[in-house]
Amino acid sequence: MEKLPDKIKRIDVMRIEYGKRKLCECRNPHYEIDYRNRLVTCEDCGAVIEPFEALYEIAKHYKRLEDQVQSLLEQRKEIANYKPHLVVIKNLEKMYRDNNYSMVPVCPKCGEAFDLKELVSWRNRKFLKPEN
Repeated sequence: MEKLPDKIKRIDVMRIEYGKRKLCECRNPHYEIDYRNRLVTCEDCGAVIEPFEALYEIAKHYKRLEDQVQSLLEQRKEIANYKPHLVVIKNLEKMYRDNNYSMVPVCPKCGEAFDLKELVSWRNRKFLKPEN
């Protein structure tokens, strides 16, 4: 029979802990992916997230992402339809319609009122004389 060594060496390479809480407990976490080190971190609390857990959370909250995309598409549509040169005309039209045609514009130079039907001639801006 072999003799046991005087000093017993323990092997403590790894230990499993089941009672700890999750590192990231953010309600709607924002993930940052470190491609080089293959890490996923939470931008809100800084916790390192297991990549599968991050993927699962993204899949679970796809509706939120879909709503964000829809909102961005609506903003894009608004920006594409925004025509600043028509803002004055639209405001003028709104004022003209809302008051049952009782309001008429006033000339900014002389102060006299005129009907919109009198606006029949137009000039190119290039040919206007600069005001000094």
